[in-house]
Amino acid sequence: MMEKKLTLLVHPRMTQFLKSSVQMLSDGLREISIEPELIHELPPEFTGRAIVLGANFFSASALCALPYNSVIFNIENSDANFITSDYISLLRKYHVWDYNRSNAEALSQKISRPVHHLRMFYVESLSRIPDVAEQDIDVLFFGSFNARRETVLDALRARGLIVTAVFGVFGAQLDGLIARSKVVLNLHFYENGRLEMIRLFDLLANRRTIVTELNPSEVMDGDLADAFVAVPYEQLVEATEALVHDAKRRRQVAIAGFTAFSRRRASTILREAIASSEAPMLSSTAVIGSGKNYDPNILNIDIDERWHPDVVADISDHRLFEREFSSERFGTVKFQRGWFDCIIASHVLEHLPDLVGAMTNCLDLLTDGGIFRITVPYDLSYGAWQDPTHVHAFNERSWLYYCEWYWYLGWTEARFDLMQLDYGFSPLGDSLKAQGATAEEITRTPRAVDEMRVLLRKRLLTAEERAEGERWRGIGRGAGA
Repeated sequence: MMEKKLTLLVHPRMTQFLKSSVQMLSDGLREISIEPELIHELPPEFTGRAIVLGANFFSASALCALPYNSVIFNIENSDANFITSDYISLLRKYHVWDYNRSNAEALSQKISRPVHHLRMFYVESLSRIPDVAEQDIDVLFFGSFNARRETVLDALRARGLIVTAVFGVFGAQLDGLIARSKVVLNLHFYENGRLEMIRLFDLLANRRTIVTELNPSEVMDGDLADAFVAVPYEQLVEATEALVHDAKRRRQVAIAGFTAFSRRRASTILREAIASSEAPMLSSTAVIGSGKNYDPNILNIDIDERWHPDVVADISDHRLFEREFSSERFGTVKFQRGWFDCIIASHVLEHLPDLVGAMTNCLDLLTDGGIFRITVPYDLSYGAWQDPTHVHAFNERSWLYYCEWYWYLGWTEARFDLMQLDYGFSPLGDSLKAQGATAEEITRTPRAVDEMRVLLRKRLLTAEERAEGERWRGIGRGAGA
C-alpha cells in the first residue's frame, strides 16, 4: 500500500544544488497523492519513511534513526571519491535509486543488490526560466572544473565564442545565465561516461538547447534520443560551434527536448520507483544456523531447508561467493565480501565439519570492524558431546588461530580480535560461584560451565602482521640464493 506521507531529507550542503530535484520529487509526490515533508536534519525518534538526498554528506550518527524502509537517492558517479566504504555500507542498508541506468548497474555491483534507475520526470513548476530578448552568451557551462572540461572550454574560446563557465552558482543567478545562453554545454567530469541527467532534466523542462558529451560506449534513454545534441568528446567543439551559429536548429532542439521530457510523469515513473522500494530490505545482520529461532528482522541462513530460512546455504561452502541463492523474502541473493556489520552464530559452529572454511567465509562476509557473536558449548560441559551431530568442542584457546595465528589459516588480508569472552554457568557453576570459587576454578571444574560466549571483531592486517604472516609461511625464503 502506498504511503500517505513521505519525508525528503536533504543535506543542507546540497540544498541549492538539489533544489530542482527536490521540486521534482515534492510535486511528483503530490501528483500521486503523497504529501511530502522537507527536512534537513533527522529527528532522534524519527518514524515513517524518508527519501535521502546528499546522503554521502551525512555522518553515520546523523542517520542512525533512519528507518530501514527508507531510500537513498544517489546522485554521485560510481567512480567518484564520494563513493567511500562508509557510503557503500550505508547504501547496503537501504533501498537505492540512481539518476543513470549505467551508474545504477555499476553501483549495484558495489552494494551487491539491485539499484533502481529513477528517470527524472517533469512537473510544471520546473518551467520557470523566461526567454530574454538577447542571448549574449554563446556557450554556458556550469559545474566543477578539471582538465578534460577546461580543454573543451578553451578550444571554444579559441574559436571566438563567448563562453561563460561558472561553479557554485545557483538559483536566480544561474537561471539568469541560462536564459542569456544560446547553448548550454554538458561535459563529463569522469572518464567512465554517465550522462548527467541530474543536471540536464531542469534544462529540458525550461526549453534550453543542450549539447552533451555522449561517447559510443554510453547508454542514453531512448525517449530522449532527440532531446539534445549528443556527440563524443572529440566532436564537442565542432558541434557546439555549429549550433551557436544556427538559430533555427537551436529552437528545434529545445522544443524537441521539452516535448520528450514533458511526457515523463510522476504518475508512472515515481509510482514505479516507490513500488520498487517496498520490498523487504536485506539486513546488515545475519544469523547462521537460524533453525527454529527465525528472526524476521535479520537475514536468516541455515543449511537445512526444513527450518524455512531466508537463504538455504552452507556457510562453510568454499564457493559461497560464486553461487546465487533464491529467497522468498529477498529474491535472488548473491553473497558479497564486506556485506554484514554483524553475524550471529548460536550453537552452530560445533556442528560444522569444515570449521576453518566457515570462519573464513564469515571473516570475508563481515565489513572491516564487523562483529561476530558466537555461542558454543564449553568443552567440559555435558552439552559438548551429548549431541551426536557435534564435531567440535571449544575452550578459551579455541580462538587463538582466528586471532593471533591467522597466518596458519592462510589469512592474508584480515583477522579477528577477541573482544569479549564470558561463560554461562550450569547450576553447579552457580553453586561454586556462590561458595566463593574463582572463575578459573569454575572453568576447570567439569560440568560447571554450560556454554561460552565470544565476541570477535574483524580488522585488516597491519603491514607488520602481513610481513609476519609471509615469514611464517616461508614466502621469499631462499631468495637470492
